Formats: sequence, structure tokens, C-alpha cells
Amino acid sequence: MNVIAVIENNIIATITIREALMKALLDKGFKVTVLTSGNNNDMEIARLRGFDVIDVDSSTQNPVGVLNYIKNLRKGLKHSGANVCLTFTIRPAIWGNIVTRSLKIPTVTNITGIGPLFERKNIAYRAARLLYKFVLQKTSKIFFQNNEDMDIFLKKKYIKAGVAETIPGSGVDHNFYSPREKKENHQKFSFLFISRLVKDKGILEFVNAARILRNEIDAEFKILGPLWLQNLKQNTVSKDELQQWIDEGIIKYLGEAKDVRQYIAEADCIVLPSYREGTSNVLLEASSMEKPCITTDTAGCRDVVTDGVTGFLCRVRDEKDLADKMKKMFRLTEAQRIEMGRKGREKMIVKYDKQIVINAYLTAINKLTGKVI
Repeated sequence: MNVIAVIENNIIATITIREALMKALLDKGFKVTVLTSGNNNDMEIARLRGFDVIDVDSSTQNPVGVLNYIKNLRKGLKHSGANVCLTFTIRPAIWGNIVTRSLKIPTVTNITGIGPLFERKNIAYRAARLLYKFVLQKTSKIFFQNNEDMDIFLKKKYIKAGVAETIPGSGVDHNFYSPREKKENHQKFSFLFISRLVKDKGILEFVNAARILRNEIDAEFKILGPLWLQNLKQNTVSKDELQQWIDEGIIKYLGEAKDVRQYIAEADCIVLPSYREGTSNVLLEASSMEKPCITTDTAGCRDVVTDGVTGFLCRVRDEKDLADKMKKMFRLTEAQRIEMGRKGREKMIVKYDKQIVINAYLTAINKLTGKVI
């Protein structure tokens, strides 16, 4: 049996946005072994769904932590007997590719987004830039989630053109993320921000836009997503900051949820003023559920939302422009917002169907294993 090893930051991604891909691999007769971290409950869910799971802990910026992570990856990969490895996100793409290169395991890497990789000057991002140039030279296949990211890596000669390809993000299952009725009897218009609570997702701009608008329009401003401590400290929202926003009455915090569909259904507009994305899953899912979206005019966002057609685009890091676009959305008629949502779903079905992503992976794996699938 051919074995596919998957290196993820956290098991939650395996059982949510990448579950359809993993299931497709199982259906094609592959054994899927996931090297990752996460809580015991999520690990057990993955095992019940047919995946072997090896807890390799998570990498840190501490040299000792990095060495332990690499050691765990190497041990886990050798134990798995993997024929091909799939890596996702920056840490697995760097440390995972170093290990698979040494073990001569063909690797398919998904650059899920570059974030502030080329903007930040701290030691962690400088090191990442240097390592990317080394680790990707021998990678068998590299998927990018938008053309802008791929063009940057090609221009900087981090990768070779022959192995690079763009795919429509993680794709979206438009049958699963389909329109549904509201259950709550809303009296106020509802803007919903969905994301991990990190600053480069635009959460500060959303909160400040809410500050601007709360005395101008009769609307609620809601946040759904977990506090996230895996990012650099200067990029994370602290528990105290979140509590201050709640105490001020600026936002309503809804906690975190693995299934966001009903939360999307209850909202009138989804807002994600991210600084940069690979391709935003939040925007894919909301658009598929026929919700108009407001996002930034940047990579990984502007491709998903068509300005003035399926939502609005605002300038990056510009809370005033974001507030203007939110006010503009609020002042549309309900029929206009419904039409935006309808066109958004049409776009998701044609351009972002998850099966497009699955087929791209099956084709790449077929070439690497010689197995007709």
C-alpha cells in the first residue's frame, strides 16, 4: 500500500478544510499518516475518520524546540514508510521539507500564504526567507494559492517554474457550505469577522471601524475565532485586549467554533480586512453560503470577492475606508445584498470547487508514485 504522509501545524486543519482531500486519498487506496499537533479529542476524531496520526508537537522559534520538532518529524516519517509527503503552511514547508529532502521522500508543498514574510525584518522572518530558498529547490511539486505569491517566489528564484502551479486555495465544498435560513430573529444588521485573532487578519481595523460606525448606523459587530498564541507575540491579540473591546461594548465575541455555517447564516455581511492571504477560506465559505463580503484589495482576497458585484474591497490597513465600505453595505437594500450573495455563490461553484484542488493533488501524486488513480 502506498503511504501519504501529511505534515500539518495542527490536526484541526486535517479534519476541516483538508478533510475532503484526505478522504479522496483514502478512497484511492492510500494510507494517510498525519504528523501534527493538537488536542487529544481532535486527534481521536482524525483517527476515527481513518487517518493514522503521529503527534510531533509544534515547532517554535527556540532552537531547541526546532531541533526537537525536526527529530520528531524524521522519526515519524521513517516510521510511516511514506512514499510521498504533503506539507502545508510555513513551518511544515520549511522544517518538513528539510527532513523529507534528507530522507529522499518526494514532497508536494502547498504555500498557503506568505503573510508578512517579505515585510517583517525580525530574525524569524529573515531566517524563513533564507530557508525557503534552500528547501524548495528540490521539492517535487509546489502549489500556490494565488498568482501573486507564485510570481514573487519565481522572481526571487526560490523555486523553478516547472514545478510551480496555482490552485484555487483549498477550494470550497459548495454543497456543505450552502445557503441556510437564519434561526434568530435579528433586529439589528450584523457584521461578522471570522478568523484566528491575529493582527494581520485585520482585526484591529475591524474593531476601529466598529468604533467609527457604532454611533452612525444601527448594527452589531461580531467576532468569531480563537485567541491564537502560535504567532509572533507582536501579531497576536491578547485576552486583555479582547476583554477591553467587549467591556467597551464595541464588539460581541462569539468564541470559537469548528462549524461556522450557522454563524455565517445569521450574519448580514462577512468582513475580513486581512493584510494578505493565500486564498481566504472564510471568504470562500461565506460566498458559497450567499453572503456578501467586505475584504481588502490584496492578494488572496481580491480574487475571491469581485468589487461591487459579490461584495466590496477596501484599502489594506485603512480603518476609515473599511468603515466607509461597511456603511455602504449597510445602506444597500436587502434585495441588492441578496443579489451580491447569489453572484458570489455562482463564482464559487465555477472557480473554487474543492474538486479542482483534489484533482490537482491526485494528478501530482500519480506522477510521483506511478500509481494510476
